[in-house]
Amino acid sequence: MMRCRVPVRFRVKPILMLAAGWMVVFGVGTMGLGQAGAQGQSTASAPVNAKRPLAFEVVSIRPYTAASGPVQFGQTPDGYHSIGLPLFAIFQDAYAPPAVTGVLRGDRIIGAPDWLMGEHYDIVAKVGEADLADWQKPELKQAMLRAMLRTMLADRCNVAVHHASKEVPVYDLVLAKGGPKFKAAEITDPVELKQKHPSGGRMIGGGMAMETPNGTRFYGVSMMWLGDAILTNMAGRPVVDKTGLTGRYDLELPRAAMPQRIAAGVSQADEHPASQSLEAPPPPPPPAEPASIFTLLPESLGLRLEPAKGQVETLVIDHVDRPTAN
Repeated sequence: MMRCRVPVRFRVKPILMLAAGWMVVFGVGTMGLGQAGAQGQSTASAPVNAKRPLAFEVVSIRPYTAASGPVQFGQTPDGYHSIGLPLFAIFQDAYAPPAVTGVLRGDRIIGAPDWLMGEHYDIVAKVGEADLADWQKPELKQAMLRAMLRTMLADRCNVAVHHASKEVPVYDLVLAKGGPKFKAAEITDPVELKQKHPSGGRMIGGGMAMETPNGTRFYGVSMMWLGDAILTNMAGRPVVDKTGLTGRYDLELPRAAMPQRIAAGVSQADEHPASQSLEAPPPPPPPAEPASIFTLLPESLGLRLEPAKGQVETLVIDHVDRPTAN
């Protein structure tokens, strides 16, 4: 199968991109352009059919070209489409744990060949009549999509995977004294959100984000998503939701630049102690560090990060081929 050279403006980098209009992170984050699902759908189970696995009736996979149009993906009334994204993004969606409203973090996928991230494809899939009624139920659609994507990867790419877990340092996201300083979301429906905030960017897992003069405003997001998709990138280790808040919320995250050494609990002075002679004048005071996530969270959101240990599940790709021809 031919390889696709993707224009530079569409290549996805493994960093957090908080830009007005849309956000994508594949290396260490989970935000994206996907069409959001309704609240609660992540924990629902897809219909069980003993005779066959859930699968799309028709699937087209072709190398992406500039003629395909802008990068986009999401569910449609009768199927799914992904235009201009690497197959790595499909793995992130297909193998996300059931309790996760977004996608599996890119740094929790092991064994991916370079082409899985570097080659971009157009995928158009249709749901068969037998599954269409269930597909159109918001509480079932997310689980059905993940099951169908896994079937597609197995059929078209000969995928074999297994799961592994390990204990790593994490931060528990908990409520600070006084409780949360944000309110329940006024709107959670993705169509209504886009109508009210046309310049905002939709996110996998539900909700929307929009740049403001003071930071980034989030609409209709869960605490699990906030910790896993956003705060983990800022804190430098996995953030596990322990707030007990199960709804969706509107909140604003201030602009914050957290130095890497602060994230590790070591200041620059600790790592590189100054060696001055007694005759030398005292060095000037170091510049003030930018406000970090650890100070901004309690002040702005009524949340706190506590160091802890936790089990992190990873997906190990044992085998994957390039997609077979249509």
